[in-house]
Amino acid sequence: MMSLFVSLISFMNAIGTLWIFGLMMLISADVLGREIFNAPIRGVPEIVSLSIVAIVFLQLAHTLWVKRITRNEALLRKLHRASPRIYSFVESIFCLVGGVLFGVIAWFSVLTVQKSLKVGEYVGAIGDFILPTWPIRLIIVIGSVATCSVFLHRIFYNDKKDHLDT
Repeated sequence: MMSLFVSLISFMNAIGTLWIFGLMMLISADVLGREIFNAPIRGVPEIVSLSIVAIVFLQLAHTLWVKRITRNEALLRKLHRASPRIYSFVESIFCLVGGVLFGVIAWFSVLTVQKSLKVGEYVGAIGDFILPTWPIRLIIVIGSVATCSVFLHRIFYNDKKDHLDT
């Protein structure tokens, strides 16, 4: 079951990486269109702003799983050397707070997906470019649930050999 979950978050991470590549191509094409043809691609600012949010939520769970999340490693390494027991307690609290936080984000994001679908929410201007927001909001829900799951997993199944030992 765990390997299926790891495969899922790895797949989400890969989608986020491909999305970044596609976004780079879109931005480059927009810049070229502006400079060479004096004709920008419509909707690029809207696509970029929604894409950044989607990419973060697609990649966050995997980043946490492989322990590449940004933290104060110097302080944690010092704490780990001084008292591995206190370090484990702090790590458990970090994971509990993270799990609760992303659980709350997921819960409230479900409501925003429902509202977005109900009212037909979009970004852009009718007649020019419109992009529905519900797919991005759904990615936020999925990414939050996955990240919450990783945090909660780490509370109960934290590695005996932590990455700070290396």
